[in-house]
Amino acid sequence: MLITKAIVQDLPEVLKLLQLLDLPIEGVKEHFQHFFILREDEMVVGCIGVEIYDNTGLLRSIGIHPSYQGKGFGQQMVSRLEEFSSEKELNSLYLLTETAEKFFLNLGYKYVSREEVDPNIKQSIEFTKLCPSSPVMVKLFSSK
Repeated sequence: MLITKAIVQDLPEVLKLLQLLDLPIEGVKEHFQHFFILREDEMVVGCIGVEIYDNTGLLRSIGIHPSYQGKGFGQQMVSRLEEFSSEKELNSLYLLTETAEKFFLNLGYKYVSREEVDPNIKQSIEFTKLCPSSPVMVKLFSSK
């Protein structure tokens, strides 16, 4: 299986996967140019994306089909997105989660208070409407 850049034709399958996993789909279409997918044959079995705000990113919509969870694919997806974020010269990557805190702590993410979040991220739909009380985590990248 390969992680590849998502294309427009992948959007319906990604939305279906996110709905299966009970993850929000609002805003996905608007930021789909910054999504990656994991595909087995013709089926999308994983996805991850980033919303880019100036030099800061909001990691969102990481999802692995239940049949493929626990096999390291999530970690591979995050690594690919971090590479992409570095290529885009982002200096930090934020996320909001209520279910994957331990997973992201193991990948080097740290808790931050909502007050410490970059102002651009605070304007995202995920921060304001979809996850208004979720714990916030961040990974800082070394500046170039």
